[in-house]
Amino acid sequence: MKKGLITFATALFSITLFFQANAQCESENFCKDNFDNDDYDYRSQSSYAELMPGDSTKVSVVLYGNQKYRLFVCSDPELGDVTWKIVRPEMKTKRTIKSIKRDTLKVYKANETGDYVTDDNGNLIIIDKKVNIDTTWNTERISVDKIAYNNKKNTDKPYLELVPKKSERYIVRITVPGNDPNLYGCVNVYVGRSPLISRKFAKKGKKETGKTY
Repeated sequence: MKKGLITFATALFSITLFFQANAQCESENFCKDNFDNDDYDYRSQSSYAELMPGDSTKVSVVLYGNQKYRLFVCSDPELGDVTWKIVRPEMKTKRTIKSIKRDTLKVYKANETGDYVTDDNGNLIIIDKKVNIDTTWNTERISVDKIAYNNKKNTDKPYLELVPKKSERYIVRITVPGNDPNLYGCVNVYVGRSPLISRKFAKKGKKETGKTY
């Protein structure tokens, strides 16, 4: 009974620490400049985690059509040079060879009457060989990352801004460089959304020109 209580208490303590760490990471802000002069709402899909050197993780988000988004990652400077990229998974067809069957067709020499001709040893005389190859294929659907942003290459802006034409799934992939294994730090993924203002002209109502009785 005591062992069960200790296990439960340990699990409860771990869960408490987890939520405390996440709450602490949520309050941290390591890239204030990314929020300057914007009108994005970051409350919907932003996420926070406490990571350690050598960790790799990913965050999946759904971006809806005709909405403006800003995505970026901030991290504790003590974690070092954290790399991150934003990708859009695409399904593609991949064909691989399952098996190859080769059949050799031999053509033998025949005389005027159609009978096969043999050599001095009584063996049929081969005049031609044809190799038929029958290939069996495997077809599978695989997911391929189409990179939309890489913080090591897209150095002109510390974030990605886009307006999807339709709802699409994106993945933020994060890698923390190896360092002190006893070090922990916050890594925050921000997903900001801003509704687009309609630029269409409103249709006027029909103007009443008079009544006919």
